[in-house]
Amino acid sequence: MRYTPLAQMMKLWFCLICIAACSASAPATKGPAPVAKADDPTCPLLVPGTSVSVEDTPIGASLMFVTTGDAGAVRTRAAALAAMHNKHDGPASAMGMMFSSAWAATTGEIQGGARVDFAAKTEGDAGKVQSELRMHAGHLTGGSCEM
Repeated sequence: MRYTPLAQMMKLWFCLICIAACSASAPATKGPAPVAKADDPTCPLLVPGTSVSVEDTPIGASLMFVTTGDAGAVRTRAAALAAMHNKHDGPASAMGMMFSSAWAATTGEIQGGARVDFAAKTEGDAGKVQSELRMHAGHLTGGSCEM
């Protein structure tokens, strides 16, 4: 079958249009912008590589924050956690506000991180501190202090 010059030209244009249509990118869809996590300066878990565990003490319990990252940053955030907790003045979503005001908090350095010791202010309440800290620690996963 022989094509006329006009038919050949139309065939060529048809091929070019098909190629252009196939190589065009899909239109961008407008969706909600990704939400950045707010920085909670009282959350040691926001330091990459940090995990938490709980250790019982005779008068309460300790949150043990250990990191493969910046131990200094973990210690700074742990100190801020204890300070906010003791003042009990801060945003409700901050880790420093997460625990009962009936406890006192202190901090200490450990190898690769920090500990935040919580002591019951009322004699005989150590068990309450221990069980509540274990419950909270179970929710504190994934590098976030959001509950």
